[in-house]
Amino acid sequence: MFEAGSLGDRLRNARKRERMTVAQLARQLGLVSSQISKMETGVQRIPADLLPVWCEAVGITLAEVYGVENLHHFAQIPFPPFIARLYSQLPESFRKHIHRVIESTYQLWKSRR
Repeated sequence: MFEAGSLGDRLRNARKRERMTVAQLARQLGLVSSQISKMETGVQRIPADLLPVWCEAVGITLAEVYGVENLHHFAQIPFPPFIARLYSQLPESFRKHIHRVIESTYQLWKSRR
């Protein structure tokens, strides 16, 4: 789907734009600095439930962190980090329902263009 390194690069660049150190981000996320470094470099996977919180901490959306080359219909929705975090807390069955609603809404819109 996407390369872990490129995801980590985007997160690192966003952190640096915010002038945030690895230690500051680690404290905010409840992790240790070495974990942040490993995730930013792609050595360690980033847990799916951590990604929305991380994005919020560094001021970017999930769509921005995934990058243009990996956008799909869901990632194109400019969810603010708060909404993305709420989404990540939903059970999988609810997420699938949201995906179906978005997909059918897109198909309806597309048919009316």
